[in-house]
Amino acid sequence: MNRTDRLFALLLEIQSHPRITAGQLASRFDVTKRTVYRDVLALMEAGVPVAGKAGSGYAIEEGYFLPPVTFTREEALMLSLGVNAAGRQFDAHYRRAARSAEAKIRSVLPPGLKKEIAYLLGSINLYSGEQKAGSAVTEALEKVRRAVIEGKRLVFRYYKRSGDPERPMVRQVDPYLLANFFGSWSVSGYDPLRKDIRMFRLDRMDGVMVSEMRFERPKKFRPELLYRDDPSQEKEYVVRIDRSLHRWVKEQPPYRIVRTRTDAKHVTLTIASSSQAQVAAWTLRWGSGAEAVSPASFREAVRATAAAISRLYE
Repeated sequence: MNRTDRLFALLLEIQSHPRITAGQLASRFDVTKRTVYRDVLALMEAGVPVAGKAGSGYAIEEGYFLPPVTFTREEALMLSLGVNAAGRQFDAHYRRAARSAEAKIRSVLPPGLKKEIAYLLGSINLYSGEQKAGSAVTEALEKVRRAVIEGKRLVFRYYKRSGDPERPMVRQVDPYLLANFFGSWSVSGYDPLRKDIRMFRLDRMDGVMVSEMRFERPKKFRPELLYRDDPSQEKEYVVRIDRSLHRWVKEQPPYRIVRTRTDAKHVTLTIASSSQAQVAAWTLRWGSGAEAVSPASFREAVRATAAAISRLYE
């Protein structure tokens, strides 16, 4: 990276991460702190209002805007693909915002690059489903999104897979995070009933209402901590599968595989999970090509389910 490119990237980095330190910038750009000091001085001499002092990091004064940005082909493609994919996943309000953002991106591209990006967008697609207008999930999504932004508690009826489908529970949550997993939306936050953080799927929610009760998300909240299984709740389950299936199992590995043992005809997997029911359902999807081995309760659960399925066809 030449110095001109580095100065521009340095400015973007400081604007994106106020109070970033010289040491962090040096690590980011693989240069010395002395080089960072010289680059920051060059920005200041060029009229960029960089503020900072020892120990507190750098920041750009509020109200400073960069001149129009020139995108490379790869940057323009990634931005266009990203807004297209995100727009399909959200409700109508954000789909319109995505189309507007894409139009603005294209408007600053030179004619030759516009044609190239249009061709590439027709050749590369990030598709993970699309929310249908008027669907129950879309209606819930709009309200959950508003509750997250405004910091208000949600009240809704919730259908648990293990519960009575005719009698859903009334639940509440202070929504900390709205997330999309493989096309399915979920909201996570503080559940006053369980007095803990819980996750709820939007497609299992009904009658969603945004209450007037406000909350503040804890400063120590970290989204990545929600998706780590608690090792203390995990158990190990052993499943033996036909070797011919192993390739397809590896495409979508079940939970966390802690050990694999292979012989002439089979591959034996030791799976760690906090849900026996989910591992049993995964085992049954492979039909006679997979056998639940241990523990005994797991083997019995799979056997009982298989027997119940068999009785349907007697």
